[in-house]
Amino acid sequence: MTYIYDILLNFNQDFYEFYEWDKGDNLTIVKKIPLLKVSSSVIDDVLTKKIKIEDPFVLDLNTEIFENKKNKILKYTFLITDTYRVLAISLNQDLILTKISDLLLEENIDALNISKRCKLTEIAYTIIDTKKNNCFLTRNELKIKNYLIQEFTRIKKENDLEKLKYLYFEYFNKTPVKENYYQELLNSLDHDVTKNHLKLYKLIKLIYSS
Repeated sequence: MTYIYDILLNFNQDFYEFYEWDKGDNLTIVKKIPLLKVSSSVIDDVLTKKIKIEDPFVLDLNTEIFENKKNKILKYTFLITDTYRVLAISLNQDLILTKISDLLLEENIDALNISKRCKLTEIAYTIIDTKKNNCFLTRNELKIKNYLIQEFTRIKKENDLEKLKYLYFEYFNKTPVKENYYQELLNSLDHDVTKNHLKLYKLIKLIYSS
């Protein structure tokens, strides 16, 4: 087994590039973590799908971390790489992928260099579901998207139709002609976060602060 030593990880449900990490993130100080070389399709599925590992050998893949001034064991946690990309993944007790992390740039390069000497590991897994199409959004864009979905839904539940119509006009620059303006606002978030979404985000924040 190949191991990587002394790195920082930032586990989240969504994948954030290292340059998107926030100061308030709960970083994990890793002392020792297993490294597995896998196919590129595995990396792609980890980034875009919800998966469950079927191979029992991962039960023995544990990571040693430093927390609260002492070493601890983080179960079912390891690095995967195709020699071009490297990710840290963490599984729950059912071996379902729950958290993922990027590596810092220098640590990423070191792990990739080491991975070139590793043998390919075949991992059996089942695709449970497809993740929401957020992998091309920045962390800030994802924050805006989730906030707007939450606000649109809250306003709809409160039956404040006039506020929804107002937000619709601010986004589309036209008065809604049908009663499905709530759904149209939600549908606008299916793909990219635009400057008009940012406009709505700032507008709602301004309303709450006044």
